Amino acid sequence: MPADTTPMMQQYLKIKEENKDAILFFRLGDFYEMFNEDAIVASQELDLTLTSRDRAKPEDERTPMCGVPYHSCDGYIARLIAKGYKVAICEQMEDPAAAKGIVKRDIIRVVTPGTVDAAMLEGNQANYICGIYIDENNAGLCFCDITTGKTHATAFTGPERVNHVMNELGRFSPVEAVLSECAWGERALVETLREKFRCRAENRGDRPFRLEEAERMAVKQYGREAAARLPKANPAAVMALGGLLSYLYETQKTDLSHISDLEYYEQGRFMELDLNARRNLELTATLRGKEKRGSLLWVLDRTRTAMGARLLRSWLERPLLSVAAIRRRLGAVEELVRDAVAREELTAVLAGINDMERLIGRVVYGSAGGRDMASLRASLERLPGLRAQLAPLTAPLLRELAEGLDTLEDVYELLCRAIVDEPPFSVREGGFIRPGYDGEVDRLRGILSGGKNVIAEVEAREKEKTGIKSLKVGYNKVFGYYIEVSKSYYSQVPETYIRKQTLANCERYITQELKELENTVLTASDRATGLEYDLFQELRGQVGAQMGRVQAAAAAVAALDALCSLAAAAVRGRYCRPEVDESGVIEIHEGRHPVVERVLKGSLFVPNDTYMGEQENRVAIITGPNMAGKSTYMRQV
Repeated sequence: MPADTTPMMQQYLKIKEENKDAILFFRLGDFYEMFNEDAIVASQELDLTLTSRDRAKPEDERTPMCGVPYHSCDGYIARLIAKGYKVAICEQMEDPAAAKGIVKRDIIRVVTPGTVDAAMLEGNQANYICGIYIDENNAGLCFCDITTGKTHATAFTGPERVNHVMNELGRFSPVEAVLSECAWGERALVETLREKFRCRAENRGDRPFRLEEAERMAVKQYGREAAARLPKANPAAVMALGGLLSYLYETQKTDLSHISDLEYYEQGRFMELDLNARRNLELTATLRGKEKRGSLLWVLDRTRTAMGARLLRSWLERPLLSVAAIRRRLGAVEELVRDAVAREELTAVLAGINDMERLIGRVVYGSAGGRDMASLRASLERLPGLRAQLAPLTAPLLRELAEGLDTLEDVYELLCRAIVDEPPFSVREGGFIRPGYDGEVDRLRGILSGGKNVIAEVEAREKEKTGIKSLKVGYNKVFGYYIEVSKSYYSQVPETYIRKQTLANCERYITQELKELENTVLTASDRATGLEYDLFQELRGQVGAQMGRVQAAAAAVAALDALCSLAAAAVRGRYCRPEVDESGVIEIHEGRHPVVERVLKGSLFVPNDTYMGEQENRVAIITGPNMAGKSTYMRQV
């Protein structure tokens, strides 16, 4: 390190050395600054102006730098993450005004594709990061969406274990993956992650996946009961989970208690489709354009909430195999199809519910602001009405949702008492705590509003006492409050006035009374803002403590929204309820391809029958010229 390197740059270089694989956002005042190679990369990727330090040095010895405002950094971070970079956030850990010497700074979070804040994501799609563990006999993997707190884990054994892993990747489409050493050695797997899923993959070695530590972390994160559901016979699932949790703890450095919903599922619970079948069926995206429009999801998705949209996508990506479970879901859809009034009323209520899953995640994570709290409050306001609309319905699944829907009136009332109707963007500037919530905030605000009136009174009194009609009381950050007198009245200025500044056409003075008033008003403003922020932190903790209840209510809302969506699609497409059993027979009368039929304009889809059985008619040979509909027929079946 050069001898003339400043203490601040020494601090920067030390922190950067510990985060070589990330672009370092280094907090300096109101900006996150980047230096050296990071600055060059960021300036190119974000279209920022590249400047430099050390202007006195020759150009080739200067330190390149660029920066972004700290209060609007999310958009810049999101763009870097979308381009495949990691971003390490280095924050000031003490008040610069009170610091002795160089301000203490430290990494508070590392942002990666799988750990971005919910505010940077599209609401209708989950954002999974996965952990993959493979050894010579077993394979385990887990998927976690940290914006909603949901985790799914499974395990496989035998020679086909890697193929099963790749098929599971197709269900969840992760954006980031952490792999054990043996998993990293499976080159086909790594290439599939990078090329087919555009997934950021990282070799974490074997240390983070050790069984004993993985079991301890699973119990700590999800509780002993949830962790006990992970299979002892094949520990690969818990090892994959341990590797992922280790990575999350290392990069996030904050409260992750909202990651509490752990589902272990075994092979056979959901239909397993290989990657090619998934792509060719165009379940959630078209084969050529990778777009939602033209897919089965496009036809079926009439959801009104982001939570419902994500759940419906999940249902399509993980088809049920249990006949009983399928019939429960179909029974709920059938009742909603038949009762158009109930369906429309439910849909109207659902339309006003925001993304409760991700909002409570932001609350617990510590990134929620006043507007997030207001958004959560607006959602909770609709829950009693939703439950009332559900009450008359009789389908078992709908009854279960109605009985389990916690309307969270206590949380709603707390947010109503605490947060104003339209809170400002930043919680650092005050103005978001509702009058009457806290007596001390009300008292300080009274001083502030009263102080402004007092200043007007001081100005009127001084005008009358001195006879200076043009006298006015003003304020600036350099001198504070001052009395300004124009040139023609200098002779009437009292001796008690203390001259502070001479301008071209006037003089500015202060008095002892003004200085005392200034101290009262200005400290009240700072104290009120600081107290509001402390109250908000406390409120965030109170709401976050109800995380489990909010997540359960959000799950019920999502399920109801997905069911209403399927019902609305059935009404629009004139779909019937299928009879699902275990006979091993596919019997379809006048079947239609839902997507092709929707896309057709000005012509009718010609329906087709199908009969195939496990014992007889096991094979059907389809013939016909090009563009006759052979592929369409196969896909619709």
